[in-house]
Amino acid sequence: MGKQQDQNKSAAAAQAAATKEKAATYLVIGAGTAGLSFIDSLLTLDANATVILVDRNSQPGGHWTKSYPYVRLHQASCNYGVNSLPLSNIRDKKGNERFSVNDLATGQEIKDYYKVVVEQFRECGRVHLYFNCEYSKDDSGNHFVTNIDTNDVTRVSCKKIVVVHSNVLVPSMRKGPPFPIDSSINSAPLNELPTHVASKQYKKYVVIGAGKTGSDAITYLLRNGGVDQSAITWIVSRDV
Repeated sequence: MGKQQDQNKSAAAAQAAATKEKAATYLVIGAGTAGLSFIDSLLTLDANATVILVDRNSQPGGHWTKSYPYVRLHQASCNYGVNSLPLSNIRDKKGNERFSVNDLATGQEIKDYYKVVVEQFRECGRVHLYFNCEYSKDDSGNHFVTNIDTNDVTRVSCKKIVVVHSNVLVPSMRKGPPFPIDSSINSAPLNELPTHVASKQYKKYVVIGAGKTGSDAITYLLRNGGVDQSAITWIVSRDV
């Protein structure tokens, strides 16, 4: 109930402050992989469709914008991205993407890729971009987009809303681990691991979790950090 009340208050404040208006066929909330793929296909399949894209981040890419610096795709690059723009650099003689198990784009490559995708959207003239903005709706069904920095408010009208954002939390988005730890223990998200390793202040590491993120941490320590395996403790909460 409290969260809904906060949303209603936010929408009411936006309605009072709205000074601009924008209309489109679709209002898409979320500029991650799913949202950008949807828009890319929509522009190809419907020559008349227009889109307003809203995302609270300052750039496209969803959770990739918060990813640790040594992250890579866990699938071949040719199977990722939008249809109109190949992500993989491995091509055949006809320019088509080729599958390679070793072709795993880095996090930075993916962020750069999505910047190009969004620029293509902008250039086509059918997509209006609102980054660093929050979406809200009042009790009457009016839609608003509010810039997080400037508080500028735009009233939006559309025929259909597509909500593709999620509440997924990658480690760097948390204020700390989701469990209590002793004050004598130095904890940090994976984004800070390269800095901690380079400082050479720590002789032992504990990695909690055996998903892709945990596996990437172990691999980084062994291959890039020069940390001996005897100095790493890996806590696996369930059978791998």
